[in-house]
Amino acid sequence: MASDAASHSLLSFICTLPVESRLNLISKPSSGLFLLLPLVTIRLYIAAFFLFRILPAVSQQIIIRLLHTSDLPLSADTRPVMSNCIALLQTLQILAETDSDRIRLCPEFSQAYLEAIQVGAHRCAGIDSNAVDEKKQKDVGKKSAERWECILRYLALPFDHNISSVSDSTRHLFRLAGFTKEATVDELTSAGFQFLLLDTMQQIWTYIIEYLKLALSREENVVELIHLLIQIILCSNPDEQRRSFSISNAWNEFEMNLLMQLREIGVIFIRKRKDGVFFVTPLLRHLSSTSAVSFSADKSSGYIVVETNFRLYAYTKSTLQLAILSTFTEMTYRFNDMSVGILTRESVRRALQVGITAMQIITYLRTNAHPQTLSAGAKHCLPITVADQIRLWEDERKRLVFDNATFYSTFESEKQYADLRDFAQKEEILLWADNKMMLVIVKDEGHDLIKQWWKSCKEANAGGQ
Repeated sequence: MASDAASHSLLSFICTLPVESRLNLISKPSSGLFLLLPLVTIRLYIAAFFLFRILPAVSQQIIIRLLHTSDLPLSADTRPVMSNCIALLQTLQILAETDSDRIRLCPEFSQAYLEAIQVGAHRCAGIDSNAVDEKKQKDVGKKSAERWECILRYLALPFDHNISSVSDSTRHLFRLAGFTKEATVDELTSAGFQFLLLDTMQQIWTYIIEYLKLALSREENVVELIHLLIQIILCSNPDEQRRSFSISNAWNEFEMNLLMQLREIGVIFIRKRKDGVFFVTPLLRHLSSTSAVSFSADKSSGYIVVETNFRLYAYTKSTLQLAILSTFTEMTYRFNDMSVGILTRESVRRALQVGITAMQIITYLRTNAHPQTLSAGAKHCLPITVADQIRLWEDERKRLVFDNATFYSTFESEKQYADLRDFAQKEEILLWADNKMMLVIVKDEGHDLIKQWWKSCKEANAGGQ
């Protein structure tokens, strides 16, 4: 079965591309991608091969049936069940449009997929590889995890020393994606906090899709970038762990930019650019996995204990997890393997002011609760009084609703003030008036009405004279 992260993000993004791009994606082999096999040269259609892997299970079954039959009838009973899958396959240009009650594969996809499966996933990638000794791959997994943690740590606390750990392109991407907002310093938003709540595989897919959206806005050839992305993902093969993969001289500037972006987030590892090779990392293996397994063991095990007195204990050494907690917690003490903080009105309001919601904070505390607190049940691992108070702190900020308005003062006479007040009241645009101070506030959209009324009054007075 396809991974939820891949199915939700990559397929959804491809569905937004123009029809011509979607068709080129599955029927056009990557530039220069040919593989000479004994007696026959096979064109490799890697996108068709990979798309099949990440499709929902029912969609895969439909394709397998259609590969063995020219078309497939749709009965009144099966059509409602398969309607969503059929619509997805038609959008991806995998199923041909038909007016009848039968469905069939697009010949371009059928040919592409059949040719691709003859050579398998790794050889389908078409990237040269060479065996390397274990020394050259030393600490690849560790460095990969450190790179991704740097990215997340910047997002959790996007200022000070964390800025130097990420590139300008990543900071720009986070702002365009709405994960941070530009102020005196970048600030984490509600969408950014929601991103931190995802598992690692979903986070990486989300990052990659946001990069592809950015490339699309710059009018880059996104089909070529997706082809290269799939080539790199298909390099992740358990049998090829001790190999380096060549960086092709044929890759253009935009493809090299994508490669460097994957390097920055730890999906691939490049020791030195002049070496001309990259290594597969554990993050890439999880990205290519067809099962939705969370990469982060720490997150699944839980590390947070919250007491009814709002004191919080974090049993972790991770600077990333502590950075996330500090967005809504006042951290007071830090020891080797445990930190102590307290949930205060000020610390929670600081998070609320940048768009993080009370429910997101509560969900994070419950999702990452220490196993010993789960004996009372998943809902009660966070004290009810604490959860209710966090919601009340959020409701405090909803007592006042701010709207634009227009303020009038310094009237020449009481009659002028009374006439304007009465007109505003008649037109139902009056918000507030003070007869003693002769002050009037009207709705923002009522300002134009006031100007028209004032102009007509002046003309009437001039005509009367």
